[in-house]
Amino acid sequence: MDHLHSISNAFNVERLCLEEQKLLEQPRIEDCATTPTTLQSLPVEILLHMFSFLQLKPYIISHGVCKDWKNLLPLAEIHPTRRRLLALYHKIINTPYFERSLTWSLDNLEPFDRQAYIDSLLSQYPAIPEEFRMWILEWPDRLVIACMWPGIQLADYGTDNFRRRFGFNWLGYKSKSPQLFAVLYKNKTPHAKFIPGLLVWRTPTTTDWLIFAEDERDLFGRVYLTDFMDLESSAVIPHGRSLNFVDDLDDEADSYINIPYADWVSYLENHWEVTARMFLAPEKLNRYCLPDWRAEQPVLIEFDTAFPNTFPTFPWNLRDTISHLALFS
Repeated sequence: MDHLHSISNAFNVERLCLEEQKLLEQPRIEDCATTPTTLQSLPVEILLHMFSFLQLKPYIISHGVCKDWKNLLPLAEIHPTRRRLLALYHKIINTPYFERSLTWSLDNLEPFDRQAYIDSLLSQYPAIPEEFRMWILEWPDRLVIACMWPGIQLADYGTDNFRRRFGFNWLGYKSKSPQLFAVLYKNKTPHAKFIPGLLVWRTPTTTDWLIFAEDERDLFGRVYLTDFMDLESSAVIPHGRSLNFVDDLDDEADSYINIPYADWVSYLENHWEVTARMFLAPEKLNRYCLPDWRAEQPVLIEFDTAFPNTFPTFPWNLRDTISHLALFS
């Protein structure tokens, strides 16, 4: 019996030694924690998932990390609006002499709090068009298109060339507290209602509005250009208007329809096309005028007028206090 017991003990000791050896051969938790893991060593699936969360600027910068990332980044499923902004970015920087269009903007560029700008708009209305929100938060401020940017002060420079768009950049008026306005909308009827709009740009004949009316799905996020020369009002978003109208019902006539830009990115794409075409016009290369007006004081409200240095309507937060509505055809 003693002999069998000794053999059993020897077998158990040997088994324990083998199990201990297996444990020693396995990496310890402490060793795993200190083992360096680089981003390049991660599986492609994880890298692509990480890339999909990058905002526009880090997404662009990441192309310079290494050749593998440069090849992988275009395969990431990024936000559709971010993809469009990226395409516009590449289109601009691949345009010959694009930097010439930036000289005036860079000289007049001022910093502003991007998130505070968005928060100010949200305090007035609960929804912001996604294309505009992403552009404000992520677009490179040194790549301003047609002088439209909250970081460029509202001013009139009386010129129109590839450096400086003619008119007034209303995005730059009080960029710390941007203001929505109450725009009148004729919904295919003689009646009208107020909808919120952001005043973007004004010239002596045109007014550009970005519409914030989420309850009007056909309008939300679109950019409307109203033109006095087309018998339009600066404070009214038309559904369509005949050039030979008699009354408001003629707004549904087929002879003229105000077609808006589908969204903010489409609006930017158009203005870059206009700017790029100016590179081919030698007579415009050296046209440059010094400023003759700046909005240093509060701007007056001149309802539905064509004066580009005035507000064409009332602030959105005062819409309920306005008792008399005036419609201009």
